[in-house]
Amino acid sequence: MAEPFAPLGALLRSAGACAAGCLAAEPLLAQLEPARAAQVRHDLPGLQSLLCAAFPYATGREPEGLFSRYARGEDYHAVLRRRLAPVQTALAAAFPGKRFFFYADVSPFPEVRASALAGLGRLGQNGLLITEAAGSYVFLAFLSTDLAVCPTGGALRFCRGCGECLRQCPAGALTGDGTVLADRCLSAVTQRRGPLTEEEQRLLRRCQTLWGCDRCQQCCPENAAAAAAPLPELLPREPMLEPGDLALSDRAFRRKYAGRAFVWRGVAPLRRNAALLGLRTQQDEPNETEKRKKER
Repeated sequence: MAEPFAPLGALLRSAGACAAGCLAAEPLLAQLEPARAAQVRHDLPGLQSLLCAAFPYATGREPEGLFSRYARGEDYHAVLRRRLAPVQTALAAAFPGKRFFFYADVSPFPEVRASALAGLGRLGQNGLLITEAAGSYVFLAFLSTDLAVCPTGGALRFCRGCGECLRQCPAGALTGDGTVLADRCLSAVTQRRGPLTEEEQRLLRRCQTLWGCDRCQQCCPENAAAAAAPLPELLPREPMLEPGDLALSDRAFRRKYAGRAFVWRGVAPLRRNAALLGLRTQQDEPNETEKRKKER
């Protein structure tokens, strides 16, 4: 007999979630590539349910900047893992012999679609989950378990479909059905290692961003009423970068900004992006634009 979700949902909300739900795992496994589905079943034999939770990180009313809003606070992977650790402990105590595995951003499941099917919100044309409390400014976390839990939600629901995100996406990376062309998305481009194509360089210069992109969220009318307060750990932390930081070695940069979401690729992509934008990479060294001005 499946367990009711309500007590489990209360635990997830006590951890800071603004929306929570549950989905039977088998229909999701059927959508995965056979090799990936086999790996999931191997990792957690008898997988029954996927507990889904959304955590607010912004309101959309923060000032714009060179960094996407999601990257301005503590690394959300660590925040969500820390917040859900007591939930895992409580669930393990309440259901002896059952296991609960944590995922955030790296689960084998289609996370946004799964969360929408679990009733946490609607699928946006920008490929993001739109919740009632926080709009699309949420991070998603999951606990997969061999405990049978009553599913929540139902049929997949979609946003109003106004198309504003499609019109505002600077890279034309949105198809309109919730699919994001990851190879074109500006956020992905800013985080890519190695040299960028001429087209990608022009895109970066035109949009003036060092890391990430919020444009499809900023323009979304579904976010206008977002009222959930962001988790304190995810509020912007200053400074984002200090003069000379981009001249640091990769090891020194990672050490200085440990625990921040923009560190996982190291300093090289940020250094490249800053150079393309004409920003200083060393405290006392003028950028190329400034050098040319002085030469005139």
